[in-house]
Amino acid sequence: MIERAAIETLIRDAYAARHRGDLDALMDHFHPQCSYRLAGGPQAAEVFVQPDGIEAVREQMAGLIATYVFSNIEELAMTVDGETATLHWRADVACKPTGRSGSFEIMDVFTVSDGKLKSVTQFTDTAGVARLSSI
Repeated sequence: MIERAAIETLIRDAYAARHRGDLDALMDHFHPQCSYRLAGGPQAAEVFVQPDGIEAVREQMAGLIATYVFSNIEELAMTVDGETATLHWRADVACKPTGRSGSFEIMDVFTVSDGKLKSVTQFTDTAGVARLSSI
C-alpha cells in the first residue's frame, strides 16, 4: 500500500501541473484505467461529460486546461485513508471562451492504485460552472 505522504505528494503534484497548464505532466499522474467525473449532468454543460480510460481523460483534461484558468488557489484540507483521499480547496476560476469568472469551493475524491490516480470525482457549484461556460 502506498504511504500517506506519497498520496499527498501525488495529488499536490498533479494539481500543480493542472494549474500551470502542463497536460503531459498532469497525465503522468493518472493510472492507465483512470476515470474523471465532475459531478453534474452533461445536459448542464459539456464539462460534465464523464470520461473513462487514459485517452478519454487526457482529452477531457486538455479541454479543461484550454477553457479554465485558476488563480488564488487555497488548499483547505486533505485527508488520506488507505488508497482513498479527499482534497478540499477553493480558487478563482476564469472561463477563457466566455470571459466570465467566479470563486469556487471544490471537494475532490480520489482513488489511488499503483501509485497513480485511478479515479477522480470533483464536486463544486455546478450551476456556477454552467453559468461561466454557457455562451
